[in-house]
Amino acid sequence: MIEEIGTIVELRPDRVAMVQCRKSHACKGCASANLCSLGRDDGGRVVEAHNPLQAQIGERVRIATTAKAFYQSSFLVYIVPLIGLVIGGLIGQSIGRQIGVDPNITSFLGGFFFLVFALLGVGSLNRRLPKERYMPTVVEVLSPADEDAENTAGSEMLSHGH
Repeated sequence: MIEEIGTIVELRPDRVAMVQCRKSHACKGCASANLCSLGRDDGGRVVEAHNPLQAQIGERVRIATTAKAFYQSSFLVYIVPLIGLVIGGLIGQSIGRQIGVDPNITSFLGGFFFLVFALLGVGSLNRRLPKERYMPTVVEVLSPADEDAENTAGSEMLSHGH
């Protein structure tokens, strides 16, 4: 389970909440922190989350998603277009050699068109998949005591360099 804590900043129809999350402590030790856009921001980001608990604007909540859903969505967003790019490049290179045109040019064009095709396919699939399957869910509305304990734990972790 991947969890974050944040504050609800907006409510949308169909029990969807926009949750302002702070960069987690895991980001601090992540090897990709400098490459990730989260590593360069002010520490906050807005996440769309399913809100079955009907938490209200201003409430602190815990949101969670399964690792499986996280990896599946990451595969769709990052790996499928990359596969399209590589396959298109290889097909373009093969076609270029067969017709006597510079294979670098046809490889570039094939990779570009397959990348665009893969991105359009992922976008189309995204509109058909149920949102709740991949979006995080509000699993707990935090009380002020929970918030104080979380803030204390966070400051202890930072002060010890973890």
